[in-house]
Amino acid sequence: MADFVNNNTGIALPKGAEVTYVTKDNKVIVYKDNTGSYAHINNPNAKCTYPLLNSTIQKPVKAVMMDMDGSSTDTEKLVLVALRKMMAEAVGVANFDFKPEDMQHIMGDSTSNHISYLIKEYDLDPKKARNYENTYYKNYHCSLHEIRDGKAPGLVQPMPHLKEFLLYLKKNDTKIGLVTSSLQDEMEIVMDEVFRVMDMGCNFRDFYDGIISAGIQGRKGKIGTLGELCLKPHPWLYSDMGQRLLGMSKDERENCVVIEDSTAGIVAGRLAGYPVIWVPHGDNESHDAWFATHKAMGGLSEIIKYDFWAK
Repeated sequence: MADFVNNNTGIALPKGAEVTYVTKDNKVIVYKDNTGSYAHINNPNAKCTYPLLNSTIQKPVKAVMMDMDGSSTDTEKLVLVALRKMMAEAVGVANFDFKPEDMQHIMGDSTSNHISYLIKEYDLDPKKARNYENTYYKNYHCSLHEIRDGKAPGLVQPMPHLKEFLLYLKKNDTKIGLVTSSLQDEMEIVMDEVFRVMDMGCNFRDFYDGIISAGIQGRKGKIGTLGELCLKPHPWLYSDMGQRLLGMSKDERENCVVIEDSTAGIVAGRLAGYPVIWVPHGDNESHDAWFATHKAMGGLSEIIKYDFWAK
């Protein structure tokens, strides 16, 4: 039971607790007391506090859990096309384009955060936030369908050295899980295209040892599966993948590595109890990686050079 409200964070903390870190977006507050360290997810829709365990990478690494957008796939062009079309309609400028300084605020975070930034930066009507988001997703799904139908080549690409990395893991008998906060139908179109571009010679559904998405969005005539799911930075996607789909016991958590590029994903992996390797790229290099166990500034090819798989 919380005993007081911390003046700096605005959240209730146990008596005697000391705040040790707050993420740049103020969405995660780390504190410690005489019982241990904890991370509080300060999300208005799903506030929760989790233990924050120490996490190191132990050899041999038996399993790897990979994020999709930004870690496995480059969907930046896809997102930018949808956002540009949304903004062109919102500001009434047909050839609208973003300023260079916008990029770090509109890539690598949630869609709602991207749009919140654009509303403030371009003086849009905050009461129309839901309309802007609906417009974005309409454009996004239109582009996805063009990718699915082979009409938009190049909008989605594998991250550099993804094929090499995946095949290296398979060669070392390492289990591989794909974990994404994207909806299932979105994930399937993106991963089908990425495996086609890489000429993997197999279906991605058969390649991975486990796949978890944000589920299926309910609509008329179609049953939704979103239910009570809490997405990143909550730990449940990684907890479910590691323990249930990859069969990693609690004692093997440090033999299982999460690869992420975003703050929310890094936090989710750590709160699930796993060490996390941050793989930065482009505009997400300014993201908050305080929670990361290791930083692979050279990307996936750098991770291959590590001796994590030595028996």
